[in-house]
Amino acid sequence: MLDDPTRSAAPILVAGGCGFIGSVVTRSLSHLGRTVRVLDDLSTGSAHSVAGLPNVRLIRGSVLDRTAVAAAADGVGAVLNFAGVVGMRLAASQAAHAYAVATTGTANLLAAGGDAPVALCSSSAVYGLSDGSVSLHERLVIPRSVPRAYDGSDDGYATGKWEMEQLGLRASDDRPVLIVRPFNVVGPGQTARYGMVVPSFVRHALAGEALPVFGDGTQRRCFSEVNEFVHLFLRLLRNPAAWSPGMNIINVGSTTETSINQLAAATLAATGSVAGVVYQPYGQIFPGRRDVMARLPVVDRMCELAGRPDWPGLGSVIDQLIGKRAGRAVA
Repeated sequence: MLDDPTRSAAPILVAGGCGFIGSVVTRSLSHLGRTVRVLDDLSTGSAHSVAGLPNVRLIRGSVLDRTAVAAAADGVGAVLNFAGVVGMRLAASQAAHAYAVATTGTANLLAAGGDAPVALCSSSAVYGLSDGSVSLHERLVIPRSVPRAYDGSDDGYATGKWEMEQLGLRASDDRPVLIVRPFNVVGPGQTARYGMVVPSFVRHALAGEALPVFGDGTQRRCFSEVNEFVHLFLRLLRNPAAWSPGMNIINVGSTTETSINQLAAATLAATGSVAGVVYQPYGQIFPGRRDVMARLPVVDRMCELAGRPDWPGLGSVIDQLIGKRAGRAVA
């Protein structure tokens, strides 16, 4: 039986541990008394997010650097891969880099980690241009062409995450591997800089600017608060059944759907803004790409293995972001 990797005396490596989700994982492990090594190139993450945490060592380096990965992974008891390119704007403008981080970065971590358990943070983007007509469950057979259609003209973020999963599944013949597929994780600490919709709306609303809505705003998302997401993720890490072949790909997310128009209205109401929204054609902002019209996860496996979640409402998340950002420059 797999030992609980969060209780190992050996250090836990968190790749991308200064990023939005990774930093919450790092803080949670530190608070549990674990020794954590963070490998992060700080391209989008911030060293400040893990500064001062007991038993946490930051190693500045990229998962694309095999030497840095080998040094960071030496003697670890588990590897948690949260390294990745964040936000649609960055993923679109740096498609080749997003693909490399997901594929080459994962391969480097798998090669360096010995037989230590490895948890991979994939993405709901592997489900491609979903529109609500197909149930998004983990047993769904997803050909490479599905995430490739999401990426547009070049291999990019979604295809890279799909290939990350294939690398993990092949590696699971020789070591424990867990793959999670997050669904639209949001919350305090998320930046608007790279196109993440909730902090972007809050930033524009606080500045008295119209909220930019790409497309007609009827796209539906299930926004999942970051602290509850990490709470569920750590529960999965502790459950040997979650690492079992055939059960080790797990959707993690809320099942409450919110349209982008509803999100915009809630943000305007919460901030007291009267600036309204401005609609922009999606293809004009992201040439050669189409938007996902609906992304609703089936989470039966998550509930079975991690317990039923207690997701904070989206209004609470918006209020937290307003509290963090009001009165100062918004990143």
